[in-house]
Amino acid sequence: MRFFWTGNFKISKPIKIAISLFIFFVFLFWVGNFVYFGLKFGYSVGEIEHYFFGERDFPMEISLAQVAEDAHINLFVFSLLFLCISAILVYNGFTEKIKIYFITAFAISGLLYVFSDYLVLYLGRRFAFLKLALFLTFQIILLVSMLVSLRKGAKNGSGKILAIIIFLFALINLGFVFFNFVLFVNKMGFGISGIVDYYLGNPQKFMKPKSMLGLIEISYFHFLPMALYLITLSHFVFLVSSKFNVGLTVSLFSSALIDNASGILIVLFGGNFAVVKFISFFILQILLLISSFVLIYKLLIFKFSFPNRADNGSRYL
Repeated sequence: MRFFWTGNFKISKPIKIAISLFIFFVFLFWVGNFVYFGLKFGYSVGEIEHYFFGERDFPMEISLAQVAEDAHINLFVFSLLFLCISAILVYNGFTEKIKIYFITAFAISGLLYVFSDYLVLYLGRRFAFLKLALFLTFQIILLVSMLVSLRKGAKNGSGKILAIIIFLFALINLGFVFFNFVLFVNKMGFGISGIVDYYLGNPQKFMKPKSMLGLIEISYFHFLPMALYLITLSHFVFLVSSKFNVGLTVSLFSSALIDNASGILIVLFGGNFAVVKFISFFILQILLLISSFVLIYKLLIFKFSFPNRADNGSRYL
């Protein structure tokens, strides 16, 4: 993705075409968002209220585990979309201040929409309109960002804007960790016994054991997204601080690998491996938190610059 950050699109016509086609695919994603939202929630406040809380006479609130799982997936998709759209926005013809407004608005609106289910559940029926309002706000900003990205690009990007993008990604990562914890606790509880029950089943709690096929499918589909996410995060950490970066990177990937495979180990070798799942999960989340805190702290201290990095960090991106 180096061409995103150098801003030198003239060197390759295929890259310019690829970026245009990328924007077209994002537009299809944008259209699909409206179709999906309408089918799942509906476009009236009453329909949205019914989705979250059921009938007023027979209330049935949606499970927090389902909300956490949806938010977990949506936040990952949004994080990659944010990075790609922001990287292209850096090199449009607007002033630096306008670019920062666009990128910041895109990040905030996306995060608010991802958290909108929690807001509605926490605030209650009267605030079901927030789901629709935050959805439309995010879609409008996404559309405007796509249109703005088609504007003739600037020759060079600003290191300050790149630093702001990384800072916002660090905030997104904090949200990602939050959803990971909520999803873990709602599925398995906060102890070893809950993990054992989740994977091996518990007849007394009417819990079925997980199938090997299902676990392999989940692990298989997690490997690539996890790798993309972690290499992006560790790469950003290196931009602001090279100290302990090798150890942090290896630890991130190792804990993610063990966490992802530990469910299979529990089913194959028994409940003793639940401890492995518990420890690897929490180590991974702690490392993700440390990564975000390092990025936020260093960028604030350095006033959104990249000390000791050539070309304000663009050489390394």
